[in-house]
Amino acid sequence: MDDVVGERVAALCGELSRWPELATMIRDAGALPQLSELLALLANRSEPDERHVTALIDVIEDACARQGLPALTRRVPSLPPGTGADTRGIAGWTCPLGRCSRVVLQDETPHPPTCAAARGEDGRMKSYSPGLR
Repeated sequence: MDDVVGERVAALCGELSRWPELATMIRDAGALPQLSELLALLANRSEPDERHVTALIDVIEDACARQGLPALTRRVPSLPPGTGADTRGIAGWTCPLGRCSRVVLQDETPHPPTCAAARGEDGRMKSYSPGLR
């Protein structure tokens, strides 16, 4: 997926992982079928069609905007300078499926965060340590 689509997936996944009740809000907004399909596509081992992913995200975002949740899948994709990650240990976590550019820094949470799309697996995001690529 291109960077823009990956960023939108990352933002939505991050919000769903932080706020599990968001899925209920999406259902109430009428976009639960699209969310379910999106998460299934992302969890699949094969690369999803980028245009289809974008269309699903657009429907979810539009439905949420009508419920007062605008820009649900938009975020500023920059990390603040001097995040202070310990280079000897885990700096943070990334998408375990390799489907988005979501990064959660160790400063944000001491425990591995979850991925909304990878819940069928272990669900935890993949740890990242600088220098151990």
